Amino acid sequence: MAVTQPPSRPDFTVRAVLWDMDGTLMDSQPFWDEAFVARTRAAGGTPTPRIVKSLTGASIETARRLIAATGAVADWREPAAEELFTAIADDVAARVAACPPLLPGAERITSALAQVGVAQAIVSASPRRIVESVARALGDVFAVTVTGDDGAGAKPDPLPYATAVECLGLGPADCVVVEDSATGAASARSNGIHVVQIGAAKAFPADPGLVVVPDLASVTPHLLLWEERWQPATGPSTAGSPRGAR
Repeated sequence: MAVTQPPSRPDFTVRAVLWDMDGTLMDSQPFWDEAFVARTRAAGGTPTPRIVKSLTGASIETARRLIAATGAVADWREPAAEELFTAIADDVAARVAACPPLLPGAERITSALAQVGVAQAIVSASPRRIVESVARALGDVFAVTVTGDDGAGAKPDPLPYATAVECLGLGPADCVVVEDSATGAASARSNGIHVVQIGAAKAFPADPGLVVVPDLASVTPHLLLWEERWQPATGPSTAGSPRGAR
């Protein structure tokens, strides 16, 4: 994980923005679904709609379990499952590298934050080569990337975001997370990190440390860095650990 010294800006409430990737900065889920269906069918599996739907937001381990659920391999722990997942990830990585499916507003907001000297990180369960393709597409403005290859667990586990905060040399109160899923929000809030959630409904309605915006284009530097609602810091969410996104 590449690390640079985060900025010291006393005029900012927040010193670092931690980004979820899939569903927040880009939408690569169609790539995953298509590669999963093609590869598991070729290996003799039956990727039902229910199994394919469960792939959304899956960690690497869960994806291997889903490969086994299709019947393409006998057990998710065997080398064949790892090889099949690697082939699927290679297909996705090639498509992302060729044409990253960035969501509207991704380049604008990450560039704006970089220009004012705010540290940024990507925290994702996707393989590192995919995360790095997206980071390059966005101008390599990220001080830290925490990926599914780093052994930091999968959301809603608190460890992915805790790892990013530690690598930045900051505390939870110095950071804000941008997420699109309840699972990712739970991971961040369990660390006491404030969350801007993209979507139609607030994951934890009673949590004052989480605010909702309709889409990424609605996320502004003012909302992330100076918004008075981020003071004082609130504690971790007690809403539990729902299932969800990568």
